[in-house]
Amino acid sequence: MSTNLSESDLELMRKQFSASPKNRVAQNAVSQTSIDEVALDREVVVGTDTTVSNLLDDWSVTNQKNSGRCWLFAGLNLLRVGAAQAMNLKEFEFSQNHLMFWDKLERANYFLEAMIETADRDLDDRTVAYLLSDVTNDGGQWNMFVALVAKHGVVPKTVMPETHSSSKSSRMNEILQSVLRQGALEVRGCPSEEQQERKQHVVAAVYRILCIHLGTPPERFVWQWADKDRGFHRDGEMTPKEFAAKYVRLPLDDYVCLVDDPRPNSPKGRTFTVDSGERHRWAPGGLPQRRRGRREEGGHGRHRRWQSCVVRLRRGQDAEQRPWYLGRPPIRP
Repeated sequence: MSTNLSESDLELMRKQFSASPKNRVAQNAVSQTSIDEVALDREVVVGTDTTVSNLLDDWSVTNQKNSGRCWLFAGLNLLRVGAAQAMNLKEFEFSQNHLMFWDKLERANYFLEAMIETADRDLDDRTVAYLLSDVTNDGGQWNMFVALVAKHGVVPKTVMPETHSSSKSSRMNEILQSVLRQGALEVRGCPSEEQQERKQHVVAAVYRILCIHLGTPPERFVWQWADKDRGFHRDGEMTPKEFAAKYVRLPLDDYVCLVDDPRPNSPKGRTFTVDSGERHRWAPGGLPQRRRGRREEGGHGRHRRWQSCVVRLRRGQDAEQRPWYLGRPPIRP
């Protein structure tokens, strides 16, 4: 019996599809409308209760749109609490685009340094292949966020607002990935004494692309605002790091990532750092990506984590409690 698709197989599938009115209705609907919209179940929508028992705030929601910057939005939302209180503002956002710019540039530099460090390995080496597989995705995590704020500061969203590419980053990322992969081949192929110079040319090209797509990050800016009581305030000219020093009220270095790893070789309470397997998760200045491991057994461990989240949410209504950062929602036991 042949394993290839025969003409009779194709004809049978064609007839079966055409014979079903449901298939034709679905085909016609999806031709001009997103499948997600067509598949909407109105009974589920109207039957979903959106009221909650613990409301933490009533600020406007921030929107990462078609990008992978959830970690940056979560981190900056953590900081906006203290900043809004300090400036007596009802609404305030830090610029997510500003940190996105610096993350892309730092990541490009770190990637090329990794290419230089592994230049003696084959392209199909597991680490090299991994580094080349996804050079410019938007994703990140807590330690990267802390490193960005420490090195580059923060600015209000009005100083460096969103652009088309920051809100819909896929095309920009494709361009950056092409430039960086070509740059990786160049730095790996040139003499060692020329690698750093060649790397700088590639990083400069990345900087130019980012400025075109995201805008040029400000070196200094004038900050003044009217608070929610219509009082006028003026800080004058500031740098992003000066703005961060004044309005970032959380001790970011006091936070660690809690990771639940059930493997026996990951003991509870131990601090871990990330090795070359995540070199694209840059940390400027060699800042270790610290993760505090937690080993808890089965459903009991999940229940404890869930309960701790519930308690934290309830305490979040207290102005004296620090806000918190969730890298991934806990699974309810």
